[in-house]
Amino acid sequence: MSALLEEAVESGHSRQSQGQPSGKEYLELFERTEREREREQARRQAHAQARELARQQGVKPICNIEDLRSKFWPEEESVDEFLALVRAIRQQDISE
Repeated sequence: MSALLEEAVESGHSRQSQGQPSGKEYLELFERTEREREREQARRQAHAQARELARQQGVKPICNIEDLRSKFWPEEESVDEFLALVRAIRQQDISE
C-alpha cells in the first residue's frame, strides 16, 4: 500500500467522528478503484486485440447502411412466415 494511501487511512480514523469516511471505507474505495482500473486495462487490451485482428483480416468500417442489406428472404414471403420459421428453428434447438 502506498504511503499516501496509508496516510489517508490513518487520517480517516480521526475524521470518523466528524462524519468522514473511516479507514476501512478508504480501503474499500481504494480496492474498488484498483478493480475498476484493472477492468479498464483489460477492456483497452481487448479492444486493441480486436482492432489488430480486424486489420489483419482486412475488415473495413461500414460506410453505407445499404452494405448491410441482404437478400436472404424472398420478397414474396411475408414477415409472418419469416417469424414462424425463426420460432420453428428455435423450438427445434430447444428440443435437441
